[in-house]
Amino acid sequence: PIPRREVKRALKRLREGRRLFYLPDQDYGRKSAAFVPFFGVLAATTIATSTLAKAGRARVVMTHQQRLDNGRRYRIDIVPLPQIPSDDPAADARAINAQLEDNIRKVPEQYMWVHRRFKTRPEGKATFY
Repeated sequence: PIPRREVKRALKRLREGRRLFYLPDQDYGRKSAAFVPFFGVLAATTIATSTLAKAGRARVVMTHQQRLDNGRRYRIDIVPLPQIPSDDPAADARAINAQLEDNIRKVPEQYMWVHRRFKTRPEGKATFY
């Protein structure tokens, strides 16, 4: 989790029109998460994108990246997500996961499959690890 003073600083920067970059596909635990599908499996997905965008009065974009020429070049596509933030943080988390899945499907070998994306499970569900 991000320390409280860092969140305040991030919100201030967003309100100033500055940018914030973070990885929404990390499993940060139950707090401030919604269990929404990620490749068909319920995953604890942060609702911070929705929360920060709303409180920071910020526009949300995703970056889709691809390594080219063995990492000597990169392709980065910026995808605006004008529907976020909505009044439904879980719907926003689903939309973000859908964008992530779309990007991963393009170059699945470049996704970091080794990180424990499903370490936090819904109540009563068996662990994956």
